[in-house]
Amino acid sequence: MSGEENSNLNDAVTNMRAVDKALDEYEAECGLPLAVNPCDKNELDVYFSMKRDHIEKLSSEDCGQIAYRLSQVSFHLQRCINREQSRITWAKAKLDATMASNIHSFDKYMKHEVKVAAIQQTNSYAKKLGDIISYADQRSQRLTFLAASIKHLSEVMLANHRSKSYARAT
Repeated sequence: MSGEENSNLNDAVTNMRAVDKALDEYEAECGLPLAVNPCDKNELDVYFSMKRDHIEKLSSEDCGQIAYRLSQVSFHLQRCINREQSRITWAKAKLDATMASNIHSFDKYMKHEVKVAAIQQTNSYAKKLGDIISYADQRSQRLTFLAASIKHLSEVMLANHRSKSYARAT
């Protein structure tokens, strides 16, 4: 790999990190704290492995607190998904710009995906952008179902909280 190619690869990662930092700063300006997981693994293990009889023995307050904690985790995972989606958007825009300067060497009837793959074989920067897109997309897809599932668990615990509160009030 030549020094210029290595520099291009470093530029892609450096630019992506700069975009991440700018978006983190934007979130901070919107009043959001740093994106950190609000629960440790042990706490989540307890919530994810609760048996029905254990849940039935929980107080209304416990159910409400667990619902809140699970909702926090879901929110955190959604922020992680948003980060990956931002990386995909950024890398696709950069890849399109890279493609524009190389597109003239391909037949106009060639599929776009084939052109992208061909350019990635000869352009290390385009290859790195493609790798960023692929990796971020895989991470985003993996987290999407999890965030929704944890949000659903939170709603189940909130329903338990409400039903126990109602039962206690009557």
